[in-house]
Amino acid sequence: MPQLPDELQPLAILGTARLPADEYFGPLLDSPNELLRIGAWCVLLDRDEVPASRYADAALLSVHGGVRRRAVQHFQRFFEYGFANQVLALTAADEADAETAVMRAELADDDPALATALAGQFIATGDIDLLAKLMTTRERLGGWRAALPIAVDRVVLGPHDPVAAYALLNLIHSARHIELLEAVVGLFDANHLHPFHTRLFGAAAKLLKGNPGGCLKDLASLGTARPPRADIVGRLRATWLTLNAEALERLGDYRNAYTGYVELNRLEQKTFDLAEFGKTTLAAAALAVPPLPSDARADCFIMTGFPRSGTTLLENALAAHPLVETFEEIPSSTSMQLFLDLTLPELSASADLVPVFEEARARYYTEIDRRRKKPAATALVDKLPIKSADAVFTAKLFPEKRYIFSIRHPFDVVLSCFKQQFEPNIVMEHFRTFETAAKLYDFTMTQWFSTFSLDDPRVHYVRYHTLVTEFEPTVRAALAFLGAPWDDAVLNFAAAAENRAARTPSYQKVRQGLTIGMQSSWKNYGFLFQSDAAKPLRKWVEFFGYHAE
Repeated sequence: MPQLPDELQPLAILGTARLPADEYFGPLLDSPNELLRIGAWCVLLDRDEVPASRYADAALLSVHGGVRRRAVQHFQRFFEYGFANQVLALTAADEADAETAVMRAELADDDPALATALAGQFIATGDIDLLAKLMTTRERLGGWRAALPIAVDRVVLGPHDPVAAYALLNLIHSARHIELLEAVVGLFDANHLHPFHTRLFGAAAKLLKGNPGGCLKDLASLGTARPPRADIVGRLRATWLTLNAEALERLGDYRNAYTGYVELNRLEQKTFDLAEFGKTTLAAAALAVPPLPSDARADCFIMTGFPRSGTTLLENALAAHPLVETFEEIPSSTSMQLFLDLTLPELSASADLVPVFEEARARYYTEIDRRRKKPAATALVDKLPIKSADAVFTAKLFPEKRYIFSIRHPFDVVLSCFKQQFEPNIVMEHFRTFETAAKLYDFTMTQWFSTFSLDDPRVHYVRYHTLVTEFEPTVRAALAFLGAPWDDAVLNFAAAAENRAARTPSYQKVRQGLTIGMQSSWKNYGFLFQSDAAKPLRKWVEFFGYHAE
């Protein structure tokens, strides 16, 4: 077995994963890694496999709540009343205090405090599921590399847990780190752990290395692999279908790739009334908003357009600037809309609506201000691509608001949305089929351009093809619109993106920097754009000055 990279060294213990639990976890009882040490004690106490020679150590470690509860129960079961009383005489961190610390950090939207609190809650409870939350929080704080140690710890503490194994492999695969991915796959394979995972992510590594044929061959072999636990099958199936479709696409078999994406989109489909989104949007647009006092927050901008139109690339470039802070898909609009939904129906017909809509605006800005991390920032950019559908209502509530709007060839945008997996909600469910994705694009652009024109001074339009081919002048112009000077830090946006959580599928491309190129693939799927389903897009292709043939 080749030497493991430094980041994966704790996984070397997996060579003993098939030994009895006391032999596997025994070395971890004295680990300098507190999470592994406490986790190992909790596992062995739960299994009643702590050797009697370590009872005194267990009693001393009972200052940690996770160990304390288990130690008392273990000692009672083994009639070791002296040790049980010794444990009870100690003062341990209170589980309720640990939970309160987590809630306080969540309320303050303070990820550094939340990471510390979650680690404390794990030590106070021994609940290994908390490591999943800690991993997510660490990724928000510092990207995939910050989350990696926790993902590794989860596997060390649960070597046979397919969910932990998937989380580690998927994190590394999402980062497109071939060396680490192959190292974990090789380690699992050498120790006969997670055979389905190893074949699946072995295929993923081949695709990353430019071998789509080898990827498809490995995927085909999964038919003989023993299926893992039911609670992980859906995620593995989604990864399998994604790799299959991407490999077929790389080989130029676009019709079968499309069939693969159709099958992928049928997985775990939620029940949404897609028409409800349009109804809700139009109802908001129809609200009578009275003239409001001037909006004092000229430092706040909205970045929008449509998903997969280049907003994530531009947002990461702007976020690298020391005077610009960006906020990616935060619930600023949701907070505002929820307040109005609850308040307006309760008002009389003669009620003064000005203070109501002022409060709605204030709630919007509260969500931005509570997330601020760059005190020196002079421009705050709220990024939410689908917010363009709310253009009519937003313009009423924020008549002085300024926007950055991303434009990309409509065919490429809709195709890309159809091919991605998004978190399910009433908007993203439109991307389950090509037809409903095209209809959503048409609806959204109709709403936007019924309010703003292509030469509206409140809007700075950025075209994707100029962003990737003329990066510096394009970003300079966007920064000038925000009132920020040029800073060379912007050129290192791809490295900065490594330290940010992958909140959208676009991050896999953004981390490649400008080597992503034009990413124009709609012509390969010409059969889609010759169909009736593509008709709503054609007028927008012409409107933006693109070609449809």
